[in-house]
Amino acid sequence: MKIERARVNKLLRILTIITVISFIIGILFISILSDSNKDIIKSSINTYFNGLFNGQFTYFKSIMSISISNIILTLFIWIMGISIVGSVIGILYLIYKSFLVGFSLVSIIYTFKVKGILLGLIYIIPEVIFLVIYFFLVYYSTSFSNILIRYLLERETFDKNRYLKRYIKILLIILGLVIINSFILVFIIPNILKAF
Repeated sequence: MKIERARVNKLLRILTIITVISFIIGILFISILSDSNKDIIKSSINTYFNGLFNGQFTYFKSIMSISISNIILTLFIWIMGISIVGSVIGILYLIYKSFLVGFSLVSIIYTFKVKGILLGLIYIIPEVIFLVIYFFLVYYSTSFSNILIRYLLERETFDKNRYLKRYIKILLIILGLVIINSFILVFIIPNILKAF
């Protein structure tokens, strides 16, 4: 039991460190970009916000696109947890997502200056929620993958049915959270941003 708890704590520490470092790198990344790349980023952000403020944002298309892509991503990471190499793919996605959240925040601040601080913080709320959701999904998929590796390589026994039932329950909870957060991203955040 103590060994299992130590493994859990170690994995949580590693994933937390990876997430924080990736987020910080995302924030700092804009400082090494060339002026032309910064202009491209500024233009993209202005295009997004202008479309949002001018009513060019299509809710139905956005909710379908975001929900489907996040459900597919969730299923992919979950299925990868059943394989031996799955934990690596999940961790790589966590690095990417953390970097993207940090980079998005600083890019909005760079584009809109002081006003961008509030806009950026509001904009990344659902992205941070997705990051937390995927953090726990990667944690559970990595844990499950590690259990399978120990079973195959070290012949360490485990209750397959109990772990699989728990892993399926985690999938259902995460899918529910992903769908709820997709609605927040599409219906609530744009309307809050429009107030500015």
